Amino acid sequence: MQGAGKEFDYLMNEPYSTDVLAESLRKGTLVLFLGAGVSVGASLPRWKELIESMRGELSLPKDGLGPSADSLQAAADDVQRKYFEKYPENDKKGFAEFVGRCLYKGVKLDEGLVTDPGLVALGALMSGSRRGSVNRVVTLNFDCVLEWYISLYGLVPHVVTQLPADEGAEDVRIYHPHGFLPHPDFDAESGNFVILGLKSINERLGDISDDWSAFLRHILTSGMVLFVGLSETSFRDRAIGPWLEHAAKKNEKRNPTLPTGFWVLKLEDDRTEADILKIKEEFLASRVVPLIETSEEAITRLLLRICQKAAQLVSVSR
Repeated sequence: MQGAGKEFDYLMNEPYSTDVLAESLRKGTLVLFLGAGVSVGASLPRWKELIESMRGELSLPKDGLGPSADSLQAAADDVQRKYFEKYPENDKKGFAEFVGRCLYKGVKLDEGLVTDPGLVALGALMSGSRRGSVNRVVTLNFDCVLEWYISLYGLVPHVVTQLPADEGAEDVRIYHPHGFLPHPDFDAESGNFVILGLKSINERLGDISDDWSAFLRHILTSGMVLFVGLSETSFRDRAIGPWLEHAAKKNEKRNPTLPTGFWVLKLEDDRTEADILKIKEEFLASRVVPLIETSEEAITRLLLRICQKAAQLVSVSR
């Protein structure tokens, strides 16, 4: 493979990727960066479905929404404008509550989720152990599924919706830069805002002094990042892309032998070899290694192998 990032192309293959991720887990430097795919088992709507539900609540047209991030963000802005025709202009908390109602419509958090393979694997990564554990998670989701799940196992999450945030004795710090909307049955305080449309994203991107902007730049350059539950289009999203570009430049100087992180991708079977090659080159050029899997089950096995390999590293070092 030619071009920028070609020095990391070998990491697309196991056991190389597992070795690097397991070593980072053992050292305590592995950071999880999560998207909507991790909450699918709870029957929560995906991004497009959420926008459609919100538009339906306000009797706005739901047909014709494009799949691109820009199209969905523009549709979300339209919803917010229409919402504020009925509610005060400064009622950001009210709008967040409206999004929450649409997000959890017909959704229950029950013990059936205990056996969800994806949550099991993520829980394993965050569980305290001599082989190390993940204690920093960034999620672009509004929901509380992850917090609810790890609480079942006696782990203590600290939900961060505003920065700066006090340090505590929690097991896992879960950062919600786009907002936090807990399920009515989950005892937690809702955030006062959600970042859903182009307007709110532009406000954050345009303010380099914004606390969340500074935090995202920091976290992408302070450890090994494992992206899970995010599509390939999210890689180009204006809510993520600029931070990856910044991290690539800084990490190249800080540690040229390691990538910024690994992005777990589940691609549809209809992708051609040319399509896949293009995706690989695009990711590697930004110092992000794509780990392409064919099913959710394969992704679960990958995450569990990272835990198992880290445990083996501890045994060998005795």
